[in-house]
Amino acid sequence: MDNWNTRESLLLRASDPDNHEAFEEFVYYYKNFISMVFSKLGVQQSQIDDLRQDLLIKLWKDIGKFDSTRENSNFRGWLSVVMRHEVYRFFRKNKSDKKELSDTDLDLSQESEIDQMIEKEWKAYVTSLAVEKIKAHFDGNALKVFYLTLEGKNAAAIAVELEMSENSVYVLRSRVKARFQGEIRQLRSLLENHQ
Repeated sequence: MDNWNTRESLLLRASDPDNHEAFEEFVYYYKNFISMVFSKLGVQQSQIDDLRQDLLIKLWKDIGKFDSTRENSNFRGWLSVVMRHEVYRFFRKNKSDKKELSDTDLDLSQESEIDQMIEKEWKAYVTSLAVEKIKAHFDGNALKVFYLTLEGKNAAAIAVELEMSENSVYVLRSRVKARFQGEIRQLRSLLENHQ
């Protein structure tokens, strides 16, 4: 899954029902995200795998119906709707799990609250994917500088902690940040665009 940065959109390729390889790649990128969202929506851990499998089958059948040319249309918005409907269907089907609805901090009747949560989780998920990608390109102090920067430490504090010059901190931070931002752009292009 490493040669994705020059290929056409994964969504476009996955929308071809005959392109099983593209859909497997889609599953690779989205399965953990879907599981995180289901967990946040109050689905018990023991039931997430089955619900995720049901959703992925539905997506495989319906991804070609997603129309990116419609005004204000984006894949994550469409995916949010599909996931929300799948969770509603799941809870209706499993009426004994009604107690789960009150166990979540989210009000499942408030679509905008769910959509905001999904958007927040998506950003965190793409960030974690990008961090994993940059690990292959940097090691040692470069990654330490990056992580300490994410913790909110300034260059002077990082320099003292890592026993290096502030100038070295700035250089390493700049290199890793540029690569990180590039990875974010490429992931968004691959996973969010339908062209």
